[in-house]
Amino acid sequence: MKFPVVPAIIPNDYESLLAFLRRTTYASEIQIDVVDGKFTPTISWPYAPEGKPKEITVAADRYTLEIDLMVENPVAAALAWEQAGADMLVFHVEALSLDVLKNFANKSQASIGVACHGATDMELFLTYAAVADYVQLMGIAEIGKQAQPFDSSVLDKIRIVHESFPEKMISIDGSVNPETIQKLAAAGANRFVAGSAIVGQPDEVLAYQKLAALVN
Repeated sequence: MKFPVVPAIIPNDYESLLAFLRRTTYASEIQIDVVDGKFTPTISWPYAPEGKPKEITVAADRYTLEIDLMVENPVAAALAWEQAGADMLVFHVEALSLDVLKNFANKSQASIGVACHGATDMELFLTYAAVADYVQLMGIAEIGKQAQPFDSSVLDKIRIVHESFPEKMISIDGSVNPETIQKLAAAGANRFVAGSAIVGQPDEVLAYQKLAALVN
């Protein structure tokens, strides 16, 4: 697939995450959003209920596993998820310094992405993007929740990142759906993370295929 479509979940508990991993075999990549209730008001497994990332290693092994670290202490979380088999790690720039990100990226075997909140200065964000493998831009204003309205300002942000780093992958997370995905692609995005537009739909496979067909 030229432009990957990536199903995403904010896991309420281990059981629902395991069910997601078992049924999402129609995709080769998945994203797990982890939120600690501190960086954002929402909280998910493995923070509540408490768990350990390694509990999903076997079930997630078939996928390219991306972890979106919406947490107050992303380095500790990233280390735990990398040990559990994460292939891609997304750091939100508001949660760590540029030097800390550089240090982690230099030592990590995972592919490192950076994301930012809607209000974060783009010039600052670009300094983080320069040391990352790829960029994740948010299609929503409020992170940590699914089924949020589309924030059209992301289209300009895509163009800014693409002009600054034409070779970097630009992944979009949040409000990726049949109404927005082609606009996002036209602006320069080339990877699309979708939560409620796929997960929980009556026919997840069909929802995934329809989204993928719109950009491939």
